[in-house]
Amino acid sequence: MSDTQSKIDSLQELNSQLIATIAELRKENAEVKAENTKLKQTDKIRSRLYKAYMEETGLDPWIKSETSESLQSENADNHIL
Repeated sequence: MSDTQSKIDSLQELNSQLIATIAELRKENAEVKAENTKLKQTDKIRSRLYKAYMEETGLDPWIKSETSESLQSENADNHIL
């Protein structure tokens, strides 16, 4: 009987540890999902701003140098034709 009770106690302890781990993982999963939602919203906003800037200026906002901007302007003029 002692051996059986020892096994039961061991399994109960393992079960408790697993339940605690599951709770931690669920909390972490919820945090990751919330962060992913924020990132998706940020990506949508960034995409809208990028498109609006491109439509208004014809320039790529990610290219910073003045030389590149003049090349972009020339390329934008070529695309219009």
